[in-house]
Amino acid sequence: MNKLRTLLLALCLPMTAAAAEVYGWVDANGVKQFSQQTPPKGVPFKRIEVAEPGANPAPAASAPPAKKTDSTLGGGPKTRDAGLKLKAETLERCAKARERIAFLEEKTARRLFKNGPDGQPVRYTDEDFKTELDLARDVEAANCT
Repeated sequence: MNKLRTLLLALCLPMTAAAAEVYGWVDANGVKQFSQQTPPKGVPFKRIEVAEPGANPAPAASAPPAKKTDSTLGGGPKTRDAGLKLKAETLERCAKARERIAFLEEKTARRLFKNGPDGQPVRYTDEDFKTELDLARDVEAANCT
């Protein structure tokens, strides 16, 4: 759930550039929270810099090194890269699940083999086949939205 929340934040950050201030903190339950409004009183927070959309300023030669963002609060390039990586992995799982479903739907249980307990090939039972197909459909439902 936190990965999804982080991915959504990474995708929405360019839209929040007009506000120019985003705050991040960890609540009492250990959940990362992000808001454009000031966090609750007494809660340690981190201000997250938001760049203008399309703006890609060149770093000045005499500029001090950039501050490292706190990875526990997210933000910055690492979060965006992680979000993009997560999206790519999800798309890959979706494609593999659909490929597996297509393969299983064109076969029958009697035509497929798996390794038995002794390592020898054994034909799928109808129940094994149904379980395998249901599993592939569950993976598709979870990753193909």
